[in-house]
Amino acid sequence: MIIILSILLDAFFIALLIWCAYTDIRTRTVPNTAVLLLLCLGLAHTVLLFISGSAWWAYPAGLALCLPFFIAWLKNVMGAGDVKLLMGISLYLGLLNTIIAFALMVPVMTILIVFSWVQKKSMKQRIPFAPVLAFGTIGATIAGYLYALV
Repeated sequence: MIIILSILLDAFFIALLIWCAYTDIRTRTVPNTAVLLLLCLGLAHTVLLFISGSAWWAYPAGLALCLPFFIAWLKNVMGAGDVKLLMGISLYLGLLNTIIAFALMVPVMTILIVFSWVQKKSMKQRIPFAPVLAFGTIGATIAGYLYALV
């Protein structure tokens, strides 16, 4: 029963990420409703792990990885919606899987920055970050399932 609930939570999580990525591409905003649902989903995931007897403490610890992004928001380097989205993602994925998601995000973000620079000849470009976050997060979620199969 817990496995089925976990799969359903992951499916809803991925659907919310796709919604955020799509909205960020179209309007350059991340919907607060989606972020609130992601945070609630992260709390539900943590409670589910606590009930099953797993190591639940690593999931709230993933929020520590949001601190540099929060500082970047304070310096107007990135948007608040991206930081809130990252908080929901890190609460849901936990510390280790958030690091894996970051590792998957770096090449994609690098390609986007280089492409933008070549196209516009300027480093002052606004690149939607939610699709990059969604790509890395979905990849980390799928990697978790592949790891479980091995």
